Amino acid sequence: MRKLVMAINITADGYCDHRSTIAEEELHNFFSGLLREADMMLFGRKTFELMYPYWPTVAREQSGSESEITFAKLLNEKEKIVFSRKGISTTWRHTRVLNDLNADLILKLKDQEGGNILISGIEISDQLTQMHLIDEYYFIVHPVIYGKGKRFFESFELDTRVRLDLFKSQQFSSGAIALFYRVVSWNF
Repeated sequence: MRKLVMAINITADGYCDHRSTIAEEELHNFFSGLLREADMMLFGRKTFELMYPYWPTVAREQSGSESEITFAKLLNEKEKIVFSRKGISTTWRHTRVLNDLNADLILKLKDQEGGNILISGIEISDQLTQMHLIDEYYFIVHPVIYGKGKRFFESFELDTRVRLDLFKSQQFSSGAIALFYRVVSWNF
């Protein structure tokens, strides 16, 4: 059974805005490592639109730093599912667009053999948390106070508490810290 893993950059004051974090080589290498352990990514529309067409272009044109190119190539080869009701289209390799995010589909994906399934985006993470489907949460906390952007669970309240167990941490030279949590229980 595959694990469903949410990995996201977050500021010290709780905002998840890509413009607020410290993007550097060590962090790109970290996310490349996560991609090597995964074989699928799930995106919400907004996050997908931030990543496409930027990362396919980096992979194709070999533009950017070595760590960015490695990340882009790895991402290019992963199966990607985008959940969107707005009818987006894409030419990004190994990508399909589905209208509805539902628990049955995610359970079928988790039941298959293979690597981890990574989640990218706040809204999709919120929905999958509400469905009690995420197995592990990786928060990369950046030493930044940003004061604006999106936070988790802004559009609805979670109906339960989720008990997490910190099983690993990693500090980056930028001062960011990755906190790795496993779900221990729902509704405790």
